[in-house]
Amino acid sequence: MAVTTNKRRSFLLLLALLVSAAAGLLFTSGASAHAAYESSSPAFGEVLSDSPTEISISFTQEIFRRQGANAITLTHADSGLDVSLGDPLIDNDDRHVMTASVEDVLEPGRYIVAWTNLSAEDGDADSGSYPFYVAREPTAAEVGEDRRTAAELLILYPEDEVAESDEQATPQRTPTVVRSEPSDAVSPGVGPIIWLAVGGLAALVLVGALGFHVGNRRRSL
Repeated sequence: MAVTTNKRRSFLLLLALLVSAAAGLLFTSGASAHAAYESSSPAFGEVLSDSPTEISISFTQEIFRRQGANAITLTHADSGLDVSLGDPLIDNDDRHVMTASVEDVLEPGRYIVAWTNLSAEDGDADSGSYPFYVAREPTAAEVGEDRRTAAELLILYPEDEVAESDEQATPQRTPTVVRSEPSDAVSPGVGPIIWLAVGGLAALVLVGALGFHVGNRRRSL
């Protein structure tokens, strides 16, 4: 009886170790991410009274300096014309931050900042865009488009953040954008891979557990 009990304990211990290893591998594969948008100046959806002199974007990972891998562009959405910017620079003190000088005085309207970058942490490229406004408020249609852009960046739209915060009694003009939890938001390209990994790891756990159990039964006969 003691031998059987010890075998059962060993079997349960092995099963627990296999499950823990599978969970660890899955977490590691899902933890890696691109250098995604974190914050910026001008802020997402901010309405400026004057033309900015610089575009600055902070990312969730440090940026790798490689010729042609990192870029910032600025477009006047109302006219479709591009705005001249200086070469993108990565901050020497904080490599999460990339900036570019605005060389023209911006006319009133909606502007779209677009970027590409290369992560120094996982070597992956990323790209995205965000809006801001100069000397005018966004229209209802533009607000709807900005909300969709915020969802793509996995951040809260500024007005939504203010509404959901109990500590903010009045809306702020330029609220800080807070990244939403991406636990339930899996990109279409990553989702199938994760589920295949889950299935494969589960199969390994079951096969290992079954093999161990059958081996013990044969030795006990």
